[in-house]
Amino acid sequence: MPAEYGALLVRSFLSAGVDTTINGIGNLLHAFSLHPQEWQKLRNDRSLVKRAFEESLRWQGTVQTFFRTTTRNVNLAGVSIPEGSKVIAFLGAANRGPRHWEEADTFNISRQTSGHVGFAFGIHQCLGQMIARQESEVVLEVLSQRVASINPAGEPQRRLNNTLFAVESLPVTIEPA
Repeated sequence: MPAEYGALLVRSFLSAGVDTTINGIGNLLHAFSLHPQEWQKLRNDRSLVKRAFEESLRWQGTVQTFFRTTTRNVNLAGVSIPEGSKVIAFLGAANRGPRHWEEADTFNISRQTSGHVGFAFGIHQCLGQMIARQESEVVLEVLSQRVASINPAGEPQRRLNNTLFAVESLPVTIEPA
């Protein structure tokens, strides 16, 4: 493999995790500011760090939609979709589907989140998801040791984006531990 391919691969891994990490952490902090009981639950039981990030991806995922083109004629729930059609998958809606998630609109870091599609699914899943998870878990681990509470200090501003649930600004105040 030529050296430039290796450099491109590393660049792809690093850049793939940027949006999911930044917006994932922002959405996570927003969730904790709205649900102080969940923040206290995490502070009391740091074994919930991994579940907390996964639940935030399910509850308020970074990637909300994905667009695809059908490669063949498909019948989906009785609807015929011809080859070459543009379709959209609403990942944010899937992560709140009441047939799969009990109390789907509730942010609960004790929840078993296996099956969420916060990083998409299958061959089209996010290339940077492992980096995003690792970085977010490190941030949560440190914050849970040093921050007693996270409180809203205004309305979050969202960055206009067709695919990402992106944070432009997130006014919060923190109380040190």
